[in-house]
Amino acid sequence: MDYVKEDDTVVVRLDPGEQVLDSLATVRDEFDIEHGFLTGIGAVDSVTLGHYDVGDQEYLEEEFTGQFEVTSFLGNIGPDKIHTHIQVGTREFETLGGHCSGARVSGTFEVVIHLGETPLTHHLDERTGLDVFDI
Repeated sequence: MDYVKEDDTVVVRLDPGEQVLDSLATVRDEFDIEHGFLTGIGAVDSVTLGHYDVGDQEYLEEEFTGQFEVTSFLGNIGPDKIHTHIQVGTREFETLGGHCSGARVSGTFEVVIHLGETPLTHHLDERTGLDVFDI
């Protein structure tokens, strides 16, 4: 992994075999990031997708393996949580997407984190069972 901070932006490049969320946690800790929104693209060979069932207040997760192009990676990063969603494309040009609970880089993975000023801490919303911004 390589990364550089430029004013209010952090640019990250991940290498084959690296875990995306673990790597982003390392960057967060290195720069003491309390507020950021991120976007990325790349390729992964393993991804764990989640879908939140509001009625049951639980995530349903499934792991997928294969060669996937990351067509969209979005999320936010704060002192207590990294929350991301991902869309991946298959060799057949079909897509899968959802909450990203994990992903392993197969080729490269490029992420840009845009920093802000309001800390993105979370609290539990009893109505939905979700951790939401505490703003």
